[in-house]
Amino acid sequence: MLIAMVAIAAVVAACVGGDASGEPSGSSGSPSASTGAPSGSADPTATGGPTDLPSNGPDPSETAGETPSLEPSGPAASPASGCSGSDDNRTFFHQAALSMGWPVYCAVLPDGWFLETGSFRLAKGGYLEVTYRGPADAHLALAEGNICDGADVETCAPRDAVIGPAPFGDREGELGRLATSLVLDLDRGATPSWRATGLGLTEEAFRGLAEALIEVED
Repeated sequence: MLIAMVAIAAVVAACVGGDASGEPSGSSGSPSASTGAPSGSADPTATGGPTDLPSNGPDPSETAGETPSLEPSGPAASPASGCSGSDDNRTFFHQAALSMGWPVYCAVLPDGWFLETGSFRLAKGGYLEVTYRGPADAHLALAEGNICDGADVETCAPRDAVIGPAPFGDREGELGRLATSLVLDLDRGATPSWRATGLGLTEEAFRGLAEALIEVED
């Protein structure tokens, strides 16, 4: 009987020891898992979601709110809408006119012409240059602003011969020839000055394109 009781006590002790050792291992594993989950889900949610979305969300909505008030007044107030080319081309000229302290001119061209290249800078008083391409590979180039940038006028605005006065938009320039090109200078050698160059055009056609130039008001 005594031996049986000792055996039962040993079994009970073994069972209690197994439960005790199992519970700590289960509870220590559970906190470890729960600790990892919050750090993994909370950080990306807090950083990636709330931080990025609110900062990016309101900005576009604010811009979208301001844009309607700016866009109608911009094109309506500027004759850039008369410039030949795409909407992006007209925006380019409008931005240039707003940025420069002198009149910016653009071309009004017949069908078959397009703006091939264009750029402007604000440094040293500002400078703009664009090139249009037309039928039969004809070209019309405009240079405006600080054309000479300190260089001699014969270097920055060369010509072989002077033909005479000719309209440059609403103003009068001086028409000349340079090799196989026609050139029309307005305030040649000054800053600012304007120069139109025609290649592959008759004098009559070049005069017509130069006279059709319009000023883009800011």
